[in-house]
Amino acid sequence: MFSSDVGHWDVPDMRESVAEAWEQVDDGRFTEAEFRDFTFTNSVRLHAGMNPGFFDGTVCETFARELVSAPAGAT
Repeated sequence: MFSSDVGHWDVPDMRESVAEAWEQVDDGRFTEAEFRDFTFTNSVRLHAGMNPGFFDGTVCETFARELVSAPAGAT
């Protein structure tokens, strides 16, 4: 999961890991949609799938609710 990479003990500056991950899009290895899945959709589906209120009170609460309520494959 991307979020575990950002917070990994050997990442001194998390802004760099995001830029490094985006290079996959720049290099044509990921589409922007695949990058969104990698950095957001997969994590939301994992956590909110087990606990629909997991993102309540966070800045991504609305997006997470929309994503979880959408049919699979609709994002």
